[in-house]
Amino acid sequence: MRKILSVLVVLLIPACGKDNIVVVPEPIAIASSIKDLPQRFEWARTTALSYAHDGADSVGLWYEAALPGRDAFCMRDVSHQALGAHFLGLDEHTRNMLFQFARNISEGKDWCSFWEITKNGVPAPVDYRNDEEFWYNLPSNFDVLDASYRMYQWTGDPTYIEHPAFLTFYEKTVTDYVETWDLGAENVLTRSRYMNRDSFDLADPYQYARGIPSYNESHVGSVRVGIDLLAFQVAAYRSYAAVLQKNGQPSKSEEMLSRAVRASNLISEAFWKEDVGHFSDMLMENGQTTMGGGMQTYLLYNDAISDLSKAKLVASNVASSDPGNIEMQSYVPEVLYRYGLHGEALDMLMRISADSTDRRTYPEVSFSVIGALATGLMGLSPIDKGLASISRISTEDDWVELKNVPHLKSIISLKHTGTSSSTFTVLSGEKLIWRAVFAGSHPELMVQGRKLRATESFDHLGNPISFIEIEAYPLENITVSTLVANK
Repeated sequence: MRKILSVLVVLLIPACGKDNIVVVPEPIAIASSIKDLPQRFEWARTTALSYAHDGADSVGLWYEAALPGRDAFCMRDVSHQALGAHFLGLDEHTRNMLFQFARNISEGKDWCSFWEITKNGVPAPVDYRNDEEFWYNLPSNFDVLDASYRMYQWTGDPTYIEHPAFLTFYEKTVTDYVETWDLGAENVLTRSRYMNRDSFDLADPYQYARGIPSYNESHVGSVRVGIDLLAFQVAAYRSYAAVLQKNGQPSKSEEMLSRAVRASNLISEAFWKEDVGHFSDMLMENGQTTMGGGMQTYLLYNDAISDLSKAKLVASNVASSDPGNIEMQSYVPEVLYRYGLHGEALDMLMRISADSTDRRTYPEVSFSVIGALATGLMGLSPIDKGLASISRISTEDDWVELKNVPHLKSIISLKHTGTSSSTFTVLSGEKLIWRAVFAGSHPELMVQGRKLRATESFDHLGNPISFIEIEAYPLENITVSTLVANK
């Protein structure tokens, strides 16, 4: 007999073993009443999978995550594409690529890794000359750390929290890397060790790009720290805190959480401009802050703004402004869904996947479309031993069904009808906990036609939500709906 769970569970996924990563027998698929959505999804799925390589290359399993034609993957792109790759059944590819970054951190490179690695398993020649002269964006270590823990949450693969290469990378990133590049809260705003050298030649990209303190590369030579560097620090400290807690180190975990808070506070203290109601993007070498970097999206992507009212304002600004190049655009749908701008998120998702979009073939685009649909539109998120879902469909007359979704050791399908009814099925594998979440205050929800008491709470934006948790066994179609949907 199915068990209805009423308690809120802890956000920690039990390890399932790296050799037990679920094999997806059929690729993820979609059906929907939303105009053009199935076609855009099919384009994204086919395109993303065309970038995946089967292990015949020296580096092992990998997918393209860099400029097309480079036969390589870089730290920022992999960290972002990993979410979409998970839903495409490419978890082993992602693990291998993140592992390559983790294992190549070294003291000789001042605790950097290789920014971009080729299919031959070596640093891309276009970015690397030697350990003294190479291209590197400083947010990348933090980005990879956070992405690795997120992949643990989605897959349950213990490699991410147990393997020495990953653990060394995490620890060196939050200690030696931070110290070497003056990235700690006590001195990051006054850091003078730009590029970690006393002088450099702007005509030589291998020298001047060694340690760019931002993902924005338009002000090389004059920027002290980008707001995105702090934002990725916030996310990395939180993720490492979770790893430490999982590995029985609660005091160090608390220290990391404190660091996350300090980094978030610095963002508001140094970059918020009350007179114009937005954050600056960069702190320059002359001590002045400036806009023009287009990095507000990174603040939201990393949930790095402690003041909710400011976060909502930034989200509104992102939705109404030019998001910049295709790389930045690829983050926007996921971010807008997360911050409650569902119609705008769908519009942006359709925009970046349209035939007319410039540089649509950049690998990050197709992967990000898949990720944004699964976690944004369908509202999927990992919980202990299962999944939570909430519909973010803009109109009540529409429906979306996502099939062949991998999670832990199972494959599931999920259908939302408007925002008032959801159906969940474990297609194969083990039972999962399904937390069916609905927007609004609903003291009771309908489960398989039975009226049951719901748990009422609030989401991260302070909006009321109601949910019920259910043990979902294989091949059972479980429907949960609001009472409004049944009138």
